[in-house]
Amino acid sequence: MSIKDYYSILGVGKQATEDQMKSAYRKLAKQYHPDLNPGNKQAEEKFKEINEAYEVLSDKKKRAQYEQVKEAQSRGYDFSNARQGTGQRQSYGGSGGVDINDILSGMFSGMGGGAKKGKQDFGQFENIFDMFFDNNTSTAREEDASPTVGDDVTVRIEIPFALAMSGGETIIKVPRDAVCDRCSGTGTEPGAKVATCTTCGGRGKIQYAQGGFIINKTCPRCGGRGKASSLECARCSGSGTARETQKIRVKVPQGVFDGAKIKIKAQGDMRPGQQGRGSLYVIFKVEDGGYTRENDDIYYPLKLTKKQAEKGMEVKVPTITGGIIMKVPAKTENGKLLRVKGRGAVNMKSGIRGDFYVKVKVK
Repeated sequence: MSIKDYYSILGVGKQATEDQMKSAYRKLAKQYHPDLNPGNKQAEEKFKEINEAYEVLSDKKKRAQYEQVKEAQSRGYDFSNARQGTGQRQSYGGSGGVDINDILSGMFSGMGGGAKKGKQDFGQFENIFDMFFDNNTSTAREEDASPTVGDDVTVRIEIPFALAMSGGETIIKVPRDAVCDRCSGTGTEPGAKVATCTTCGGRGKIQYAQGGFIINKTCPRCGGRGKASSLECARCSGSGTARETQKIRVKVPQGVFDGAKIKIKAQGDMRPGQQGRGSLYVIFKVEDGGYTRENDDIYYPLKLTKKQAEKGMEVKVPTITGGIIMKVPAKTENGKLLRVKGRGAVNMKSGIRGDFYVKVKVK
């Protein structure tokens, strides 16, 4: 777990003067300011990091304390042990046996991270470590935390060309997770006795140490409910979640193209403890129907004999909005495009139709 290099963040050397740091800070702050980078999360994080570095290095006392902590780590001080909140006061063996708790307490007082008077164990510095060190892992880390809504589900469906051009509705079958209707999500067989889970002691989570950190993980036996039964639900095997296939009516936008995707809210997965379903994403695959589509233009192949192309003729052409009679001029060559304006596909966003083209193919 290495300490952030505030000098590198500001782009200055360790011997930089206050004026040099101020100049570097102003230049970077202007470059990464959120107002000049709307919607850019990376610039926003960089701006916060720049402010953090300048706040420490521009203060003589905090800068000196920062150097002490850097020296402590260079001498082999193990901050990962300190971060576990043991409550022990530790020194790193530097000049005068400086206490790390005192350094951090003084350095971050007034920054929302100082220890309370009379209580300087490292459990008070969790947010300091998140800011001060490159390893942004909390002392107690949560895993498998259930979100407020379920996961999203994606399905791919194939539709006829005519339905894609006209728009309409279709019904699809969606496999998804649901709260088990037999046990109502408890994981317990109806009528069975329920008791406090012996694995987690009713907390719903178990803790274990890994890499110097305490990990909180959802209890595998009770699924985070804190209650368990010796008789698991026959349908969901104690998970509280069952698989279902739901019929859902889908509105097909007029002019939908191959690969287009639409979102339907609250039709995705849902597990016990979640407050709502995730979203359903529908990806369309459109049959060609004998046509070729390029953007919003539709192309239809018209096969003619050499004699027909030479003499010219009238022919009935099935456009996507209905059949029309089209005149093929005499001496029409192979590959000739005959255009019918405004008879193509509807653009899903603008609502404007493309054109219809007849492509002559002479045998």
